[in-house]
Amino acid sequence: MGIADLHAHTCQDGWADGNQTVEELFQYVEAQTDLDLFGITDHDNADTARHAWEVYSRGSYRFGFLPGVEVTNQAGHLLCYFPMGKVADIPSLRPFWWTVRYAQERGAICIPAHPVYPPWLAGSISRGLREGKRLDAVEAINAGIGERAQEKLNAIAATLAPHVAVVGNSDAHHAAAIGSAYTRFPGSSVEDFLAALKERTTEPVFVERTEMPHEARTFTTRRSMTRPGWVRNIWREIRA
Repeated sequence: MGIADLHAHTCQDGWADGNQTVEELFQYVEAQTDLDLFGITDHDNADTARHAWEVYSRGSYRFGFLPGVEVTNQAGHLLCYFPMGKVADIPSLRPFWWTVRYAQERGAICIPAHPVYPPWLAGSISRGLREGKRLDAVEAINAGIGERAQEKLNAIAATLAPHVAVVGNSDAHHAAAIGSAYTRFPGSSVEDFLAALKERTTEPVFVERTEMPHEARTFTTRRSMTRPGWVRNIWREIRA
């Protein structure tokens, strides 16, 4: 069984709220974890995903990599992954299912992030699934949220699991949190993981909630309060 942690953030530019660069996270995953598959998902920033794919492609790493973006939409956050490295710009602040369709049309794997936040996201997901719309998975465990929020997420995931694959992620904003939650799946490669999503053979696993160093937590909090990367997404559309 392979293990994947596909929700982590960098400090790659002025919009990001992680504490390490892409290169630093890759070095950490390579040397300090036993992950088979890793993903970077900065908020509303396809440029980080493109840069990460270039760095990964130039290197020689023992783990697989999925470049992604955590897209802000009107119902919450959507993790969009691009398995072949062909990263697309996904507009922000659109309706949830509009965003899913737009991303899927561009080859993305779509997984709602921590669907306990905001409280109406789970309802949007359930209604869409009943209408025959498609998601690749739902994030059922997120080590970055509090214990009470995770309890609520457990209940949400239990209602969705019969209809869609479930995964676990760290939502790491510091390298030390990587692997604090993960997804177990048959195999070890990107292709194996994607097959497991289709077959619903993934298993979310919680390990621990990692306390960030004080300076790192302060940095992430400050960036989170001033991080509206969706502004750049909108500006990109205006310029186009």
